[in-house]
Amino acid sequence: MAIGISHTHAPSSFTMNDSPHTNIDVDLLSLPKCKRLPNEVISPLTYTNDIVDFDHWDHMFITNCCRSLTLHDFDGPPSTILDLGCGRGLWAIEAAKQWQGSIVVGFDIERMQPGFNVLEKSVSRRLRWVQGNLLEQLPFTTNQFDFVRMVRMGLHIPEDEWPSILAEIARILKPHGVLEIIEEDLLFPCQSTRSHDVTPSSGQCSGSSTQSSNTVVTATSYHESVSSLKAKDDTNTSLDTLSGTSSTSLPSTLETKLKHPKPPDPQDHTRLQRAWEEMLYNYFLSPQLLSVLPLYLSLSFPSIRSHPPLQIPLPLDSSARQQLITQHPVSTIQIDPATLFELRALSAQPSFEADPSARASVMTAGDSEQTMSSWACMHLARTVRTIVGCKESIWSAYERLYSEDPTPRVVRTTQQKPTSVRSDLRPSPINPLRDYFERDWINWENDMADRTSLRGRMRAELTWNEPVGKPPDWRLWRNSLPQENASSSQDESAEYCRSLRGFVCFKS
Repeated sequence: MAIGISHTHAPSSFTMNDSPHTNIDVDLLSLPKCKRLPNEVISPLTYTNDIVDFDHWDHMFITNCCRSLTLHDFDGPPSTILDLGCGRGLWAIEAAKQWQGSIVVGFDIERMQPGFNVLEKSVSRRLRWVQGNLLEQLPFTTNQFDFVRMVRMGLHIPEDEWPSILAEIARILKPHGVLEIIEEDLLFPCQSTRSHDVTPSSGQCSGSSTQSSNTVVTATSYHESVSSLKAKDDTNTSLDTLSGTSSTSLPSTLETKLKHPKPPDPQDHTRLQRAWEEMLYNYFLSPQLLSVLPLYLSLSFPSIRSHPPLQIPLPLDSSARQQLITQHPVSTIQIDPATLFELRALSAQPSFEADPSARASVMTAGDSEQTMSSWACMHLARTVRTIVGCKESIWSAYERLYSEDPTPRVVRTTQQKPTSVRSDLRPSPINPLRDYFERDWINWENDMADRTSLRGRMRAELTWNEPVGKPPDWRLWRNSLPQENASSSQDESAEYCRSLRGFVCFKS
């Protein structure tokens, strides 16, 4: 299990201009930001079979877009290849099959790759699995590989370790060797709410409860749960009020602010988003990795090629989709996938951070609110599954943020996003805060499942009828929302569920 490390510095957020080189003190980048024990794994993610499945889907998406196993168009197959963070080894196996004269090495800290006995001999004799920690010195000789590949390692590499890792990759690459990196920003997908007034979370759900978890907290259950917390701790307790001030007494706050209790907005996921950001901070992981990675790459590689970031918009919820269908005919944007990953020299690119029009998006400029790529639901599902793999680490951050107050206060950020709450379940006498977290979590999961709408998309594509039986939990959750919540609580600003970018780097 990965261990979280406390750091004294927040991840930087450099904005790259036209040139990948910046006037900075390079020596400062080599100074350690934290002390890591030898062979210690720094990652909040628990790798599961579901994540493996989405890794395979990502592989199919990228290879279909590129019409190749790589972003870079090689003149001939590279003879020695290293796949860093290979996971189950799908890409490495495909590379060994396609490039029949190449030696392929898959490197990962986990021993999860298939045995050579289940592979064709023509493939297995040119394939090697090596276990090790990417954060340590790589167990390979200098100038050993023609091509090194690394994909989606942002949740495994602290920001201050990127320069040393990239320098180590440059060491093992042959002269004129190629490094290919595909990374993404560490986003927490949810829609911003229009109102920043968020009442304290409420109503706990015990893990052993047998009641349904897909309905919305009611005013009655909210009042009962707050009263139970009042009885549990009625001295020296603070509570953030809607005005941002805190009371010195929970009873007085309840009398003045909760005389007519209002349940939290089940579509407001601010607390979970804040806990996600706190988790990244404690692991020293950069949430905006695509902004800082060009700088770190330029320290070890003189030539870098890239493409505009591919940004996937957050799909609409079912209520908004229904309104859209009523008002406008919905069509899918037709995009040439090859243009999404068209590489250009980094020094010749516009500043994507400064010029939003330079970004590659699956939305058109004129119809951004009315059309959406059919890919978006799968990209959202992939992001959600990754975050689910970090659930216990997010809970630890949630506990640090809100443990001082039995009613968690909302820490406002520059980019707020929605949460939801889960409903009239009896409070747990053991850990009320965990109950708040579980309610927030189940609301967020139901919201994301509603937006993903895999069932609806399969019915539309395959002309299937609605399955007989109980409707899915997310639909019950959506139908239980108050009408005003379902239609008016969300901001109209665009949100993204994924932001991807590839880099191809050349050693001199």
